[in-house]
Amino acid sequence: MALVVACSGAPPASGPCGNCASSTSAGLAHVALPRSAKLEQLAQRRVDVARKRLVLLRAGFDRGTTSLDELFAGFRDVAFAARDSGFHGEALRHVLTDYRDAVLALKELTRERVAKGALGEDAVARVESLVAEAEFWLGEASE
Repeated sequence: MALVVACSGAPPASGPCGNCASSTSAGLAHVALPRSAKLEQLAQRRVDVARKRLVLLRAGFDRGTTSLDELFAGFRDVAFAARDSGFHGEALRHVLTDYRDAVLALKELTRERVAKGALGEDAVARVESLVAEAEFWLGEASE
């Protein structure tokens, strides 16, 4: 499939030209081109490696050798790897649901630690931003 560009790429002040406007209105702006099997394998490998690291981080957290921030980062790495590697549909929603559920659970743990004085109030704000990100990513993938 070839795509011919009919304009300079810069829309006029009144908006995109006919070719750009019709493509966007037809939903073609969100259609991904097919990827090679090798690229699909690399995308899956990237997510698998992030998941393996998360397993190690969870074990380290249970032993007390991994911080709460490192655990948050591990969950986010899996979600980001799936989004950035082009996962879509149910596969992406599954990863992003896991991410959202994990940050919600860790949010409660963070609140408990703040109440005990083990963490500062900034930890709650950081977690709130991660929850908002997780919910946005999941909502975006569900549209």
